Amino acid sequence: MEKLNDKWLRLIGIPLVELSTNLLYLEQYHYDWRIYLRTSFWGMVYISLLWECFTRWLRFVRLRYTHIDQTRQRILITFLGYFMIVTIAQLGVVSLFGLLGIAGVPITIDVYLQQLIGGYLVLLVVGVAYEVLYYFAKLKTALVEAEMAKKVSLQHQYDTLKAQVNPHFLFNSLNSLSILIEDEPAKASEFLDELCTVYRYLLQANSKPTTSVRQEIGFITSFYKLLQVRYGEAIQLHIAVDRTVQEAGQMPPLTLQTLVENAINYNVVTPKTPLVIRIRSDEAGQLIVENTINRKTLRMNPGRNSLVDLISQFRLQELPDPVIIDNEFIFSVTINPGLNRKTSTLFKNQTSMFL
Repeated sequence: MEKLNDKWLRLIGIPLVELSTNLLYLEQYHYDWRIYLRTSFWGMVYISLLWECFTRWLRFVRLRYTHIDQTRQRILITFLGYFMIVTIAQLGVVSLFGLLGIAGVPITIDVYLQQLIGGYLVLLVVGVAYEVLYYFAKLKTALVEAEMAKKVSLQHQYDTLKAQVNPHFLFNSLNSLSILIEDEPAKASEFLDELCTVYRYLLQANSKPTTSVRQEIGFITSFYKLLQVRYGEAIQLHIAVDRTVQEAGQMPPLTLQTLVENAINYNVVTPKTPLVIRIRSDEAGQLIVENTINRKTLRMNPGRNSLVDLISQFRLQELPDPVIIDNEFIFSVTINPGLNRKTSTLFKNQTSMFL
C-alpha cells in the first residue's frame, strides 16, 4: 500500500492548526490557559485520529483509481469521503467533548457549525495540495513510461528490420537452396515457397502491433521447414494448439520466432542430442513454448536480451508478461495471448500438428 509523505504534517501541521484555531475561543475560555492547553491537547488527538482515517481512505481510493485518466473520478470520490468522515466525526466528537466537559465552551449549534466549516476549509486546502502533488507525480511517471514504451517500440522495429534483412540467415537459406536445386529440384521448389512465406511475413511484421496465434503458427511452421534443411533431425518441433486459441489469441509479431531462435542460440543442436521444441496450449487458454535443455559450453555474446525485449513488447501492447521457467531439464515460456473469449477447457476442437 502506498505510503504518504506526511511526517512533518503530523508533527508540525496538526499541532499548529489546532493551537492557532483554538486561539479563536480564548475569550470564551475566559483567558484560562489551562483550558486552552487542555482543549488543544484533546483537539490534536482528535485531528491525528481523523487524519489517520483520511490517509487510509486516500490510499484506498488511489489503489482503485491509479491511472492518470481517472483523476476526475479519484478526486470526486476522495473528497466525498473526506466530507462524510468530517461531518460524522465532528458531530460525534463535539457531542462527546460536551458530555465529558472537555470542550471548554458550551456546545451549541453555532459551535458545531464553526468547527465543521473550519474542518472543511482546512481539509480542502490540504486535500487539494496532496492531489496536486499526486497528479504531477503520476503525470511524470506516465511521461517516463510513454517515453520508455516509445524507445522499446523503436528498438523492436529496428530489431525486426534487422531480422528482415539478416544477411547470415539469407546467405544460409540461399546456399541451402542452391544445393537443393542441384540434388533435389522438387524439394528446392518447396523450400523456395517456404522462404517466400517467411520473408513475406517478416516484411509485414511491423504493419500491426499484434497478430493472431494462427498466423504466428503458420509462420513458425514455414520457418521450421527452413531450419530443417540446415539441421535435419537435430531440431524437432511439435505443435498442439487449441483452435480457439489460434483464432482468438493475439501476440506481438515474431514472438514464436524469438523463442525458437532463443532455444537454438543457447543449446547444442546435433542429431545425437536433438533440440525438441513444443508449442502447445493448456486448459486455461495459455500458450506454452518449451524446449529441452542441452546448454552450450561456450559463453554467448550477451548483446541485447531477446526475452527482455519480448516482455517489453507484451507490456507495450498491455498483455500479461510471459512467464519464464528454467529448470534442469526444460525451459518454458507461458504466454497469455489475450483471448477475446474463453477457450474450451477440453481440446475438442484442438488442431494438432506434429512436424
